Amino acid sequence: MSKKAETKKVEKKQKKSTSVNLPPENSERVTKLAIEVMEPALRDALRQADGKAPAIEIMSALANAYGGLLVDFLGRKAAVSLMRGHADHVESVEDQPINVEKH
Repeated sequence: MSKKAETKKVEKKQKKSTSVNLPPENSERVTKLAIEVMEPALRDALRQADGKAPAIEIMSALANAYGGLLVDFLGRKAAVSLMRGHADHVESVEDQPINVEKH
């Protein structure tokens, strides 16, 4: 087995050991909440943080807060599963702009 194949096998095993099956989502409701509630609140928070740190640090703080909320609401394994799903999704649309209305 090639080194690349071995690495993929280990990564797949690690994903299984740290993830859980999440219930299906109502994508229409998720999109509505994202547009009407979450995005405006996040944009307000980002405006408040503007100028207090470099953009990468502001986004890192946002990601840290989001990750903490996921753990608080869902538990560590479910948070990991959800974030892994987000990462896979972002990677799959790498060449297209991300728009909350499409996701």
